[in-house]
Amino acid sequence: MKKILVFFFLLSIVLRTSGNAGVFRGSGQTPVLEKSSEVQMVEEEVVMIPRRGDYPVDTSCRNLDKMEFHCRFLLRNLSGNKVVLQVGFPLSTEALFFRNPAEINQSEIVNHFAFTAGTREKVYPVRFVPWDKERRFSNLFLWEMAFSPHETMELFVNYTMEGYLGLGSTCRREVFSREREYRCAYLDFLTTGLEQRHFYVTETGSSWAGVIEKAVFRYYPFDFEEYLAGRGAWEESGSERIKRLERRKKHPGQFNHLFSPSMPMIRVWSPEFERWRTVEGKKRHDRCLEVVFQPFTPKKNDPITIRYLFPCIPVNAEQFELFNQTLKLFLEKQAALREKIRKEKPERYEKYWKNRKTDTYSPSVRKNIADVVLEFHGIPRNNPEIADFLADQHWYPVRQPRKIEETYKQMLLKISAEEGTAALSMRTQTGNCGTPCLPAGSHPE
Repeated sequence: MKKILVFFFLLSIVLRTSGNAGVFRGSGQTPVLEKSSEVQMVEEEVVMIPRRGDYPVDTSCRNLDKMEFHCRFLLRNLSGNKVVLQVGFPLSTEALFFRNPAEINQSEIVNHFAFTAGTREKVYPVRFVPWDKERRFSNLFLWEMAFSPHETMELFVNYTMEGYLGLGSTCRREVFSREREYRCAYLDFLTTGLEQRHFYVTETGSSWAGVIEKAVFRYYPFDFEEYLAGRGAWEESGSERIKRLERRKKHPGQFNHLFSPSMPMIRVWSPEFERWRTVEGKKRHDRCLEVVFQPFTPKKNDPITIRYLFPCIPVNAEQFELFNQTLKLFLEKQAALREKIRKEKPERYEKYWKNRKTDTYSPSVRKNIADVVLEFHGIPRNNPEIADFLADQHWYPVRQPRKIEETYKQMLLKISAEEGTAALSMRTQTGNCGTPCLPAGSHPE
C-alpha cells in the first residue's frame, strides 16, 4: 500500500519551518553556523498564534493558514570583553529551492515574512540569504549584535510564516519503512490524509555558550481549532464539491478520490498535546497552552511541531460503504494484475510478486475496518487482527472518545459482531485477514 503514499507525497508542497536565533559567521550568501563561547542564551520564550489564511484555504495551496511567532531571548555576555556577533535566524531546517540569490529583493522578503529583530530601544537592520554554506538551513535572516563586557540583553524577534499543507500520515513509524507492513496490509489506506503543520526549530539554540536555563513555549490554539472544526480539511465551494464528486465517479478504486473536507481532525504535536498545560487569561481569548523546560537542551531534528491531520477514516455510514467499495475494487485489480504478471512475466513474478501477500475482500476485512473506526472513536474492540496497526497510530490509544452518530455506531458494532462470526467460519479455509491460504506452488485462478 505504501506505493500510493509515494505518489501522494511527491505532490505535497515544500515543508516550511521556523527556528530560533543562532550564531553565524561568514558574509555574502554563505554564512556558517558556529558555536559562541562568550555569549549565553539564558532564556527563550516563544509565543505562537495561528491565523487563518486568505479565503479559500484549499488543496490548490494558493492560500495557507499562517502562524505568528513572537520570540524573546535573554542573552548574556559571559566575558569581560566587548563581543560582536553575527546572529542568524533560519526559518527552515534544510535548504529549499530558490530563485537566483542575486535576484532576491531584500525589502520584498522582509516584508513577506514581516520579520523584525531588535531590542526594546532599537530595530536591527537585517539581510536575507537563501541558505547557509552547508545548506542545513534556509530562509536565513542575519544581523549584527554588539555586547559590552558582562552585558545582558533582551532580543525580540517577530515574524509570520505560512504553514505546510499536503499529504500526511497517522503512522508513528517512517512512512516508507519496511517495518510498517501491517498484518492486514489494506489498513494502510486508513493512515493517509491531508495535514497542515508548523515548526519552530530549536537546533540553532545549541550554538550559544552554556545551557539555556529556561525555555517557554506558548500556543494559542482555541479560536483556530474552532475555525478548523467548522472548515474541515479544506474550504470548498458548491461547484468545487460537484467537480470533486464527479472525479470520484470517474476513478473508482482510487483512494485519493475519497478525500473530503469532512475528514476527522487529530492533533499530532511535539511535545505531545498532553504535555501542554492550559493557562487561563483575564479574557477568553487570552487562554493558551504552555510547555516549560528547565533547563532546555536543543536537539537536532527535534523541533516544536504543531500538526493538524485529517485522515481518510470514514465518519458516517455512506463514507464507510464507499471506502469498502473502493477497497474491494482495488484488491480485485491487484489480484488481476498479479495473475497477469504471473502468466506473462514469470521472471518478474518470481522476483517481486511470488512472496508478496495479497489480500482478498471478505467479511473479516469489513469487520476489521469497522473495528478500526470504532477504536478511533474510543470504543475498544480487542481485535488481534488490528493490534499492530493500532500500535502504530498517533491517535491511539484514544484518551478522549470522539463523537459518533449513534446509528453509525450501532451499524459498525453489528458489522463487527455478525461479520466477525462469518469470518470465524472461514478460518479453516483462509489465512489472516481473509486471505486464502494457497498451497505452495499453487495460484488463484
